Amino acid sequence: MPAPTAPYLRPDGSVDPAYFEALYAAEADPWGFDTSPYEAAKYAATLAALPRARYARAFEAGCANGALTERLADRCDALWAVDVAPDALDRARERLAGVPHVRVERRAMPDEMPAGPFDLAVVSEVGYYLARERLADWADRLADAVEPGGHLVLVHWTGPTDYPLTGDDVHDLFLARPGWTRLASDRQPEYRLDVLEREGERVESRG
Repeated sequence: MPAPTAPYLRPDGSVDPAYFEALYAAEADPWGFDTSPYEAAKYAATLAALPRARYARAFEAGCANGALTERLADRCDALWAVDVAPDALDRARERLAGVPHVRVERRAMPDEMPAGPFDLAVVSEVGYYLARERLADWADRLADAVEPGGHLVLVHWTGPTDYPLTGDDVHDLFLARPGWTRLASDRQPEYRLDVLEREGERVESRG
């Protein structure tokens, strides 16, 4: 759910990382990740929507304070979680200090998207911070990073925002791109969830 403060925009039309840095510097949990019933229900739905019981190597964008990361970690052999806000990352690292298979790192999307390969990528409440051209660039990089047969989970708030895109804009952009098959879709009053599978022959999980 959008925070109340209007974002700062970069020249390319995307939200500047300084927006998130300011939010987390002022408040430990500006979106109520640990207290909001909306967030709790969305996390449960996200985990329930995963097509596999377990993934070998997963990627989470916009991990914030690690509330969803902690839950995803139980379903992954390795999980790479990233965000742009240093204070949020500090809290995520503290939360996940005893979970050695989770890597938490400061990276900005799309330019610092890891190459993968991943068999799961989770993009939750982060795509609409990018201008359309930047999101399209990231969509291409995610397509390269997710291996054939791997999954991409998109989850976004669908209410009004002052961000560059809406949640529906984000999902519709991904769904319009070649190389993905939609496995599941769920629209709730406040959010939309889509599960996509990368087309091609599935790569067997590595040990």
